[in-house]
Amino acid sequence: MPSTTLHKHGVQRYGEHGGDHLETPVRDLMTPGVVTIAEDASLSQVFRAMRAHDVHAVLVVGSRRGVPLGWITARGLLAWMEHDPGLVHARDAVTERVRTIEPGSPARDAVVALSSVDTTHLLVSHGDDRMPEGVVSAVNLVALGRG
Repeated sequence: MPSTTLHKHGVQRYGEHGGDHLETPVRDLMTPGVVTIAEDASLSQVFRAMRAHDVHAVLVVGSRRGVPLGWITARGLLAWMEHDPGLVHARDAVTERVRTIEPGSPARDAVVALSSVDTTHLLVSHGDDRMPEGVVSAVNLVALGRG
């Protein structure tokens, strides 16, 4: 599955955006790090990784070079519940393509991207060929909500 990168914006720090909480840089909201699993891992290993790290998605990466192939989400795993999880490879259960967002992009861009029907997680990175810094999901963005 191909990946896409959202355009880069000027880097702004939290508190320097004139009160507009949607201008907060993604780096200030993201969950640092990314839980990954090799494409040839079994779904049993995917289930264990999700539980062990308390995450709702894992990034499937290529076995040879670690290239991101896509996300397996907890919701996507529901379709595999009647299969033997030891016999299905992670690469076969990818349900979401990889979309990246620049660390300095405003939260507003993340809201737009995550509003797409097919996107629940954004990989935070300085480009498709760079090491990811973290992940942004809707859970990260609700912290900006006014309550």
